[in-house]
Order: sequence, then C-alpha cells, then structure tokens
Amino acid sequence: RLALPFHVLTHKVTWPRFVWSSPRPPSSSKLSRCFLTMTLLRASLLASCVAAASAFSLVPSSMLPSLRAGSISTTGARAPARTAACSMSMSARAEDIPEVEFVKIFGRLGEKTLFGDGSAGACCHSGCENCEWRYTFDILQSARPKWIPAYSEKIFDDGREHHPKWKTLFADEAKIGKEAFLANLKGLKFDMPLGPAGFLTAKQADYSDEAGDAVWERLSKGKDTLTTKQMSIRLRKMSPGEEGIMWSDFLTATVAREEEEEEELEPIIISME
Repeated sequence: RLALPFHVLTHKVTWPRFVWSSPRPPSSSKLSRCFLTMTLLRASLLASCVAAASAFSLVPSSMLPSLRAGSISTTGARAPARTAACSMSMSARAEDIPEVEFVKIFGRLGEKTLFGDGSAGACCHSGCENCEWRYTFDILQSARPKWIPAYSEKIFDDGREHHPKWKTLFADEAKIGKEAFLANLKGLKFDMPLGPAGFLTAKQADYSDEAGDAVWERLSKGKDTLTTKQMSIRLRKMSPGEEGIMWSDFLTATVAREEEEEEELEPIIISME
C-alpha cells in the first residue's frame, strides 16, 4: 500500500472554471465606422464606373440616318458599288430627306423577280465542278421585293419574258414629264422591300414630295422629260455590272450627285460617199 503524507490527503484540489458566454455586441461607434467604410467603397466604385463609361463616346444623333420612329435602318446592307469614272459628293438637299422616304419609293419600284443570263437555264445548279453556270442564274427570286431591274424588258430564247414595274410609269409613252412620272409613281403598289430593317405597311407608305423630286432629279438629270432608255441607262449606273439595283445602291445613288459625267450621246453614223 502506498502511504501518502497527511497534508496531501487533506489538501483541497481546486479545478479551473470555464465560463462560456456569447461575444459582446459591437459598440455603436464601431457600427458607424463600418457603415461609413461601406458607403465610401460604394461611392468609389460608382465613380470608377462613371469614368469608364465616359471613355466611350456615343454617335451623335445627327450622324445617324434620319428615320421616322427609328423603324428603318440599313444595317447589314450590301456595300454600294462605286466607279472611278466620276467623283461623288453628297447633295445637301437629298441628304436632309429622311431615309424612310426613299424606302417608300424603293418599295414601289422593287420586284421579287429578276431575270439574269438566259443561257444559265440549262444548268442544274447542283454545284458541279468546272461548270461555267455554277454561280450564274437565269432567274433570281426573293420573298420580298429586292431589286429594281435595270432593263426595260428581257426576253429569253425559250419565250420567257419580264417587264419591270417601272416601265408602267411611262404608260406606253416614249417619254414622260415630271408631273406624270410622280403621279404614276404614287399609284404603284407599295410592298416592304428587303434591305432596310423594320417594316412599313401600305398605309404608311405615302412618301414626301421632296423625296419624289430627288428621285426624279437623279433619273432625269434635271431635264424636263425622261425616256425608258434613259431610265434604264441611269439605273444601270447605280449598280454597274448588275441586272438589278438593290436598296443600298439605290439609296447611295439617289442622295449623291455626280459632279462630272460623260454626256450620253446617241451614236453618230457617218456615211462615206
């Protein structure tokens, strides 16, 4: 048996006491400092966002197309063709006319069908290699009016023929004046064309007199009368090398003025006797 001293046996052992308590809530001064810090951080973040946004400049409204209700735009349109034979400058008069007014005129003259190369009708258009008509079509078609044909008529050898809508403006006359031209143009049915974004109904398609005058000036070259041959020639100049004029070419040519242009002279026949 182990013998322990008396004082050890009689000594009272005191164990340490552990007191569990929840942390004290922060004082009101600490809360104020925390709120102030968060407010400063938010203000700094907002200031940095404003500075970043100011680095980007928006396009002024004066540089955007003049549209009514913003429903028409030319995003994604085909780039207009340009020729080196003449220099182009914007006409202030036509440039000030809202673009949507020209959409209303293009929708009257545009068509869903365009005749191309009649010899391509023999092609099966199956993508055969080394086929000379692989990318050539006799007839092009669209769900909505897409082209203004540059020809006054086209007849294929197999008998198929096409007469564009704009030829009806002349009402079987050899030449036409401005008043009759504009009156007949207003009488053509409007159909929303491809090219401009948005949509217009026939009830919204009454164009302004200024837009009609601009189209007449472009086609007649300021003359008092216009013939079908002259109109065909000037339509072809809007999109050289193409059988039809698309929206982007029509708009560019209408609001532009050719400073120098060769006179369209009739062929002169000299007889040698």
